[in-house]
Amino acid sequence: MNEPPSNVTTHMGIARVMAVTLAEYGLDPEAIFHASGLTLDPQQAMDERVAAVAMQKVWRQVVVDTGDEAFGLKYAQNMHPAALQGLGFAWIASSTLYDAFRRLVRYYRIISSAGEVILHEEDGSARLWYKIPAPKGVAAPASLDAALAVFIQLCRFTKGMQFKPARVEMQRVAPKDPTPFTSFFQCPISYDCPENCLYFSLQELNAALPMASPELARVNDQIVIDYLKRYDKDNIVSQVRASIIECLPSGAPGQESIASAMNTSPRSLQRKLSEEGVSYKQLLEDVRKDLAQQYLKESGRSIGEVTFLLGFTEPSNFARSFKRWTGITPHEYREQ
Repeated sequence: MNEPPSNVTTHMGIARVMAVTLAEYGLDPEAIFHASGLTLDPQQAMDERVAAVAMQKVWRQVVVDTGDEAFGLKYAQNMHPAALQGLGFAWIASSTLYDAFRRLVRYYRIISSAGEVILHEEDGSARLWYKIPAPKGVAAPASLDAALAVFIQLCRFTKGMQFKPARVEMQRVAPKDPTPFTSFFQCPISYDCPENCLYFSLQELNAALPMASPELARVNDQIVIDYLKRYDKDNIVSQVRASIIECLPSGAPGQESIASAMNTSPRSLQRKLSEEGVSYKQLLEDVRKDLAQQYLKESGRSIGEVTFLLGFTEPSNFARSFKRWTGITPHEYREQ
């Protein structure tokens, strides 16, 4: 069976929640981790990384040891936003669940570099696709169950335990006892699907959250960006995005200045981005668009302030770009 590359890693918080869950079953977390090639040391810093290959071994073993095919759901119920550090706190402070999911999409690599999250909306609904770039069956089913369940658990932490998706599609084969899955997700579930997806009402995702704090969210966004710059050095797209975000308030940065900040040449940067299938201009546009929508949802920011933060010289220039991105003006977007 194929395994994730050895340089693919997972956040320490994921391992810590696993240890807590195993202890609840009366198992010895240290022994299970050690058998999979991992050291479970309480003194390890929370911002460290563990090998995804070893964690996949743990996921497969714990289902054997517990005899519980719904282990991933039990794991998710122990997940607290604090385990994800900056991303978790930014999630709590997000203005809406839609904003929180956009952060999850943008910064998912802080959780794991083994996959990605894609958010797509159409006809009044939103689909969150948990994409694993590997053949079906490579990832332990319990780890995929846990990923989808953790996303729902985070929603319930901010929205209330009554929150539920519209429907769920899972790659796993139908469990022998589907009751725990039905009880957790509280919605229709399809098994043996091509992908792992959660579906939501767009109206519900756009509803204001009671614990929203845009300023606190931005502070934790920066913590996540700084973290990824330290631990995600192999991902050139993440590095460029982080550098662009830092430079924007001083004006739209050119490719040359970003290359200089990253201690590389413009030609080398262009080549590396090309290998990833993106261009610098595209990344700059995407970052500006994402931040513009985020800032405009924060009522305390004027259009002029948003213009400055995105590196535009005039509000009219920002308005033209925003209309090109979304089809409406910044004022219309804010009113909606």
